[in-house]
Amino acid sequence: MTDASLVERQALRKAARRLAPLVLLLYTAGYVDRVNLGTAALTMNSDLGISAAAFGFATGIFSAGYIALQIPSNLALNRLGPRRWLGLLTISWGVVAMLTSLVQGEKSLVVVRITLGAVEAGLLPGIFMYLTIWFPQRMRGRITALVCLPFYAILGTPLSAYIMQYADGAAGVAGWRWMFLLEGAPTIVIGLVLLRFLTDSPASATWLSDTEKAALLRLTTAEKTGNKPRIGARDILDRLRDLRLIILSVAVSLLWVGFAAITSFLPLIVSGFSEHTHTKLSLVQTGLLSGLVYVPATFVALAWVASSDRRNERVNHVAWGALLAAAGTVLTVNAPNLWVTLLGTVLLTSGIYAALFLVWQIPVGHLTGPVAMSVGIAMTTMLGNIGSFMAPYIVGWLRDSTGNFDSGLYFIAVSLVACAAVTVAGNRLRARPAPSHPSATHRGDIEEPLTH
Repeated sequence: MTDASLVERQALRKAARRLAPLVLLLYTAGYVDRVNLGTAALTMNSDLGISAAAFGFATGIFSAGYIALQIPSNLALNRLGPRRWLGLLTISWGVVAMLTSLVQGEKSLVVVRITLGAVEAGLLPGIFMYLTIWFPQRMRGRITALVCLPFYAILGTPLSAYIMQYADGAAGVAGWRWMFLLEGAPTIVIGLVLLRFLTDSPASATWLSDTEKAALLRLTTAEKTGNKPRIGARDILDRLRDLRLIILSVAVSLLWVGFAAITSFLPLIVSGFSEHTHTKLSLVQTGLLSGLVYVPATFVALAWVASSDRRNERVNHVAWGALLAAAGTVLTVNAPNLWVTLLGTVLLTSGIYAALFLVWQIPVGHLTGPVAMSVGIAMTTMLGNIGSFMAPYIVGWLRDSTGNFDSGLYFIAVSLVACAAVTVAGNRLRARPAPSHPSATHRGDIEEPLTH
């Protein structure tokens, strides 16, 4: 092994040890509200007179602000730097998450969810962009899996249920309101931690030696000059004309149909199937079972992305992950008892997470340079969130119309099969040639075809 490769490995290990825990905290803070709203629905919906369809709409409307501000948020990240932008956003959505405790009905819930989506719009594109600054493509699957581990569900769902059950009535306040207050406050603290310890790029890392900085800059898409790229309307239009990027972003959207629905409704699904099988569960038991299904899903997803990185292959891994999730969904619908239902949800969550950690890399796999990557990643997550917008409302509406979650789960299964098909078909399209305008070449945004 050459001295250069030894330095590269040492620099990558240092970066992973220092930054992965911080990004994991960021991701966890951003997604606690996805699962705690689903847990809150166990009592909040009846307290406020909210139907499943109205709850699904309020859950999905989160994506309205999220979709609208994806690209502007990533542009702000480039201008202000990841440390300041992500830290300030985290503090902001911690405050909004706490304000959810004050909602009085469907309208106020919709308002607070739109606001929360707007301030969280920079989360996923910001994380994905940040990973491209620090880590080469060959290890982004593993590092994405590490920083996106679903601790928010494994630990957060049981914790939310515990607070709801045992804080209910304290000081005359409902348990679900206490939950939003007590789980929103730590997010503000996490934002302050990010402002202090997150590092913008290898060039500004005081904890790396000069040779380690140079090694990371050689491996990644970060600009060696450290200058912040200027992004204009033409850069956005270039991405809008990229048919391959758009079609593969549709695959992301179809996968997020399943992801959004399961994170929003899993506690209600578990509770519903327990009633159907005449198994009585307390709030804490429902929370524990809902969180438990994510544990094997985590191990399956980690093994899946390790295989993907080892083979340097994304498309088939995403497609088979989506199909595994679809099979789990069908099993969940046709389960004869609660335990088979839980097995089905394990397969569903395993497949979704296995594909979710990898799918974002496919649409932008032919893009290089900070401008193309920044806009491309933001556009991918923006279009992907259309699935997050639609899925909860459709699943909730089907629940109200039929009296159970069966039709909603079949809708998820069809979307997941479509995700697999679109991923394979879209990847066969040729990458659009690099933009011909001079500014693209000046910024180093040269597009290359994918090799996988």
